[in-house]
Amino acid sequence: MQSALAALSTHSLARSSSSPSALMRALLFTPSIPRYAAARLLGKRYPPKALPLQLSTLPEPERPQGYERLKVRMAGICGSDIALLYGKQAPTLSGMFSFPAVLGHEVLAELGGVRVVVNPVLACLERGLPDCPACARGDDHLCLNVAGGSLAPGMIGFCADLVGGWAQRMVAHRERIFPVDESVPDERAVLAEPVAVVLHGIRQAWEQQGGFHWPAQMLVIGAGSIGLIALKLLRVLGFAGPLYAVARHPLQAELARRFGAERVFPSTPAAQQAVEARRFRGILGAVSWRGGFEGVVEASGSPGGLQEASWAVREGGRVLLLGAPGAAFHDFSPYWFREVGLVGSYAYSWDDFSQAVRMLPELEGLEAMVTHHFPLEAWPEAIQTVVRRRGIKVVFKP
Repeated sequence: MQSALAALSTHSLARSSSSPSALMRALLFTPSIPRYAAARLLGKRYPPKALPLQLSTLPEPERPQGYERLKVRMAGICGSDIALLYGKQAPTLSGMFSFPAVLGHEVLAELGGVRVVVNPVLACLERGLPDCPACARGDDHLCLNVAGGSLAPGMIGFCADLVGGWAQRMVAHRERIFPVDESVPDERAVLAEPVAVVLHGIRQAWEQQGGFHWPAQMLVIGAGSIGLIALKLLRVLGFAGPLYAVARHPLQAELARRFGAERVFPSTPAAQQAVEARRFRGILGAVSWRGGFEGVVEASGSPGGLQEASWAVREGGRVLLLGAPGAAFHDFSPYWFREVGLVGSYAYSWDDFSQAVRMLPELEGLEAMVTHHFPLEAWPEAIQTVVRRRGIKVVFKP
């Protein structure tokens, strides 16, 4: 992979160094407290055109030393992008990102005519700093200098100094660019970043000493892009036990079965009852449970999904939090009363991302998740398609 990238770099350096400055189109997010408050209050009812996002004409990004200029081929809309636009992200994280910024961190691009995907992490290397302890041990996604060095805080897509994938052109550090196998279709390749997210989470929760120690049976709550990728990856990585899913929409349920779920349920309580978990009703209608699944993946990204997961896992089991719920009231009783473990997973290491790219040829059929393509000009329709859950993975084709 690295030798292929080195060959591409020689060509792109010669080409980009002589290119005159030019203009490009990009979707620029500019924070607005009134719009943040309104979007948070109204949720899905807030009109996309009123969001603090604008199709702008910007200069093509400069190419710093060690970086390559890329032509964006396709860029996904992630749940974290929607959470940012609609005021659902926890304010406590705001100091680790910087705006205004061109969003987009799920990127398929071209370098020298060859398709590549981008790891959007900006750690000590990109920031011109000596390795912090996290980077030194290979956990660059947990870099202690995420807000330091020569760049503004954040990762690509959430950083004021570097353009994200919702643009015609962008730059990325050579160490973060990975060529894609020719056999992989575009719609699967653009999923490399969320595949890396899920792969890292599964390894965090159930890998021990180089191998996986699988639960007896597992439940995946949420059948959006992260949940569906989790189902597919669990099977490809070797989980052979009973695998169930909670999906609320017909297409999600169909793909969940296709990707490895033995049974699909419309709700988490229905899944719990299917494995004979026992429900107890307390005062004020409060419900608690005994029994359930040894392993649960929470992929809905909602506070309610996490609450359901904490009760769906059986005593002594483990919940993998792949979704990204923001600030919310949460009942922590299941964790201490039932000795349930909670493993959070945010991003991925360089090795995780590299492995995810290598696995793409094995993930046949994953491209079916990409249900809608939009040009940048149609961004309000694209955002509304995501918010109204009319598809699963929506992408821009700049």
